[in-house]
Parts: sequence; structure tokens; C-alpha cells
Amino acid sequence: MKLKSLSLSVLAALSLGVATSAMAADATTSTTVTAPAQTAPSYDQSGFWVGGALGMGYVSNSDISKFPGSANGEAPSVKLDAGYDFNKYFGIYGSYDYMHDLGNADMHLATLGLKGNLPLTQKLSAFGKVGATYIYADNKNFADNALHMKSDSFSPTAGLGLSYQITHALSTQIGADYYQDLRTSHGHADLTQAYWGMTYKFGQPATPMVVTNNVEVVKEVAVESQVPTRSSYVLPYQNGQTKLNDYGRYNLGEVIATMQANPEVNAQIIGRADKVGSAAINEKVSAERAANVANYLEANGIDASRLTVSSVSYNDPIKTDAATKTNYVQRSVQIILK
Repeated sequence: MKLKSLSLSVLAALSLGVATSAMAADATTSTTVTAPAQTAPSYDQSGFWVGGALGMGYVSNSDISKFPGSANGEAPSVKLDAGYDFNKYFGIYGSYDYMHDLGNADMHLATLGLKGNLPLTQKLSAFGKVGATYIYADNKNFADNALHMKSDSFSPTAGLGLSYQITHALSTQIGADYYQDLRTSHGHADLTQAYWGMTYKFGQPATPMVVTNNVEVVKEVAVESQVPTRSSYVLPYQNGQTKLNDYGRYNLGEVIATMQANPEVNAQIIGRADKVGSAAINEKVSAERAANVANYLEANGIDASRLTVSSVSYNDPIKTDAATKTNYVQRSVQIILK
């Protein structure tokens, strides 16, 4: 029975494929999430559902003789089913199955029963069914070798399968249903149906089956007062210049940041000039240089009480080595932090 073997092989392969892919997806999730472990969806999983499937029905070799006119005891089938899940573990279902040309007859099977669901992973679950089936055979001819089913023929039914949830509402299934002790005009026989199908459940969230965890990370940051990296700044000027230049404003930015971060630090501001020009002019220039620096610091948030301002003209020159251009250094404002 090549077709029977093929259908069993396909069922086994699909089962293994769905289980492997689902478990692999869950395994990937568990290795990449270091926060709290993922949990199953908390939404309400009760509700009505409908589904459809394609499959193959077949009888065993020992029962083929009870289905005269069937060369291999196989028949393609279509399944329509619906039900209601009370929760994610338990529900009721009903189904209609049509099998074409089994023993010179088209078979119609109507089933009512109970359905249980066992979650295996976040998306993959196993299910089992038990119920009762009413069977009617639509004979194609009335020859002696045709299959004749009793009009009141009932069969106990059981089924097993795997379900993989694609979204909250949509899932795919593979399974097998077993119908026991069908009564024919040639004796009793058992019937098995393997199938693959899809199911849609009403009233479920529309978002995909993605579980996210919000992780709150608390990070402790030690706050330390900024320690000045320099205690003395020298701002040089061109001959006769008293206004701040770009170099001066750049250095004063560092002075301001240090003083704002360390309220206990004060600044001593000393204006200087070189010996070029008269004493009166040099005294005026050095005083204006110091005053402009102090005004800039006050304008940028430094209180005047933290500033000591003086000017010395060229009477208290900065000590320099022989390689330094003395006049250029003496035309300056010196800032001492302390």
C-alpha cells in the first residue's frame, strides 16, 4: 500500500518538522533573553473556532476485503470542523468528513466529541479527541460487491495531533483520527484518517504570536565633584588688546565648568602688561584686561564674591624661561584657582 505508507511518512515528517522548528524558535528566544523567562500568553484563549483540512482515509490490509471494489483501501478526504474552547486545555468539537470512493462508495462522517489540549512550548501543543461518529455511505451502484453501510451506523472515534500557533487566532494542525468497528454488509472494519489543516479562532488579539518582556534596568551612577585639572591659566593678548579673544574664551569655558562643579573654588584674576608704552597706559590696559575677564565669568554664572580682581601692569611679571617670549607672556591675564 504505497499511498498508505506515503501518507504515514508525510504525517511523521510534518510532525517532526513542526516540533523541531517550534522548539528551535523557543530555544533561540531563551538564549537571547537574559531578563525574566518568557511565559505563555496571558490573554483569554476561550472562544469559538472553525477549521478545514485535507487528508487520506485508509483501512488496514486485513480489512480491505470488507470494502469490495477498493483496490488499496484508500480514499482522499476533506474535513470541516468547528468547536468551542472553554480554556486553553479543554473544549468540545464537531466535524464533517467526506471520503471519496472507498469501496465503491462515498463516505460521509459526522462526529461530536470532546477535545483536550496540552501546551508543549509557547506555540506548539498536542491535542487529543474522543467522540462518536455517525457514518453514511453513498453507494455508487447496487451491485453485490458494493459497500453497504447501515443507515444507523455509529462508531467510537479517537484522534491525536499537533497544533502550531501562527498568530493568536490562526494555527495549523496535523493529526490522525481513528474510527473503530464500522459496520458494513461484509463485516466490521476499522478506518484511519490522516490530515493536515488550518484553524481560525474568533475573538482573539490580532497581533502576531510574539511575547515581549519589559525589562527595567536600574544602574547606579556614582556622582563625584569635579577636581580641577589645572590651578592656573594664562590668557595672552596682542599689544594694546584688552578684549577677550577666542583662545581666552575657550580657556574661560574650562574655568567656568570647574567653578560651577566645585562651589568652594574661588578665582584670583591678575591683569598684566609689558613695558612697551607709558606706565599710565600699561596700568589702564592691564586693569581693563582683568575687568573684562571678571565680567565674562559673572555673565556666565560665577558670583562676583568668588572673584578677586587686580592689575599689576609690568611690576610683577610672570617668571619665564629663556626660550619663552617674555613680552607675549606678560601681555596677559592670569587666573589662579584656589
